[in-house]
Amino acid sequence: MEKNKHQNKSNIESNKSDVELNKDKIGEESTQNIKKEGHETDKEKILELTLDLKRLQAEFENYIKRSQKENNEFKEYASANIISDLLPVLDSLEQGIKHNTEFTAVYEQLYSILKKNGLEKIIVNVGDEFDHNTMDCLMQESNELLNEGVVAKVLSTGYKLKGKILRTSKISINKLNSESNTKKENGENCN
Repeated sequence: MEKNKHQNKSNIESNKSDVELNKDKIGEESTQNIKKEGHETDKEKILELTLDLKRLQAEFENYIKRSQKENNEFKEYASANIISDLLPVLDSLEQGIKHNTEFTAVYEQLYSILKKNGLEKIIVNVGDEFDHNTMDCLMQESNELLNEGVVAKVLSTGYKLKGKILRTSKISINKLNSESNTKKENGENCN
């Protein structure tokens, strides 16, 4: 019996040491798993933060581009208002030149300043085809020397600012009466 007790004791001791060894192994494995999970969550966290940072950086770059574009558009719009307000002065000088050539220097000086800022004339000549994009027809005239529907007279000059129409040309269009149409078709008075 004593032998059995002794054997039981040694079995118990052996089992205790096995339990403790297993406990240590389980503890080590749990610690390693926790460390692995910690590394994985750290890597995931770093990846997530990196993506957030890249997204914020892209948003900021877009914000800067958008702000610069809006600023440039504002500057162009502000200059367009000022130039548009000066067009009647330019028209008056243009009309004044027809009566007194002393206005020529002032007209040229003002126009050159406006031209430096992107203003350009819309060139329209008598006999040009009517273009509704660049011209406004204010009246009709009858001129047998011109074809039907062409520009008979330029009443005021049109202007573009940096390629965009600021003001259309005001024109008179040629409208032939039926009698002059018949003459033109027959070849009469076509000199």
